[in-house]
Amino acid sequence: MVYPAIEVTVVTVGNRTIEDESTEDGQKYMKAFHAAATTIPGCSRGCWGRSDKYPDKVIHFIDYDTRKQHDVHKALIKGPTPPILLDVQSNETVYVIHPNTNDRNKVYYAPYTTVTFFWGIQEDKWTDVAPEFFAAVAKSDGCTGYIWGEVDTPILADFDGNASLGSRKCGILITGWRSKGQHDNDNKNPRVVKAWEAVQKVCAKADDWGTTLRITENTGHIHRWTTPLPLKDRSDWLPAAGMI
Repeated sequence: MVYPAIEVTVVTVGNRTIEDESTEDGQKYMKAFHAAATTIPGCSRGCWGRSDKYPDKVIHFIDYDTRKQHDVHKALIKGPTPPILLDVQSNETVYVIHPNTNDRNKVYYAPYTTVTFFWGIQEDKWTDVAPEFFAAVAKSDGCTGYIWGEVDTPILADFDGNASLGSRKCGILITGWRSKGQHDNDNKNPRVVKAWEAVQKVCAKADDWGTTLRITENTGHIHRWTTPLPLKDRSDWLPAAGMI
């Protein structure tokens, strides 16, 4: 069976203006991910977004069609970071997962995406509580789908040091949402709250944060969500002639 692979990278960018394509930083990011998506062998898309919980951090996804293509590429470049991304990646944490769910498109193209990291999972206890957590999230009204995968070892790069905690078994849950507002509302549901509290107790550390992804396809097409312009206040406008 052929398995896809997703490379998940967390990068510290500070206050660089990477979302504004009129700036040098924004142009650098746009060009780097265009090059990554269109030239990395086996890459189907490259995604990135700034964390709303940690504004100095950005998460990157490189979506490979197969795990073999990922492994061959890493062997060729002899390191975790593709040369074309060196300008936008430094002090990075790099994980690779091969997801066992089929919702990648429903997650990547959702208006809002959350990423939940689980480090130091206690396997014997995890299997008792994790299914309820996944079910509680998936059955939320605003959830469009999720991707789950265990982090492969050895870890490609662990700048933050979280992968060395506890049992060193780690997992990543990537979830799509119809909007940030629906995500925030659904996660106040008692079932989700209770399930989240339970899974946090069976791992050394858990953390989640959200983002709005920008996606570059291997065709070069760029997909990104934009914030609608605010409605103008027209209460002081005079009616048109003949309408009085």
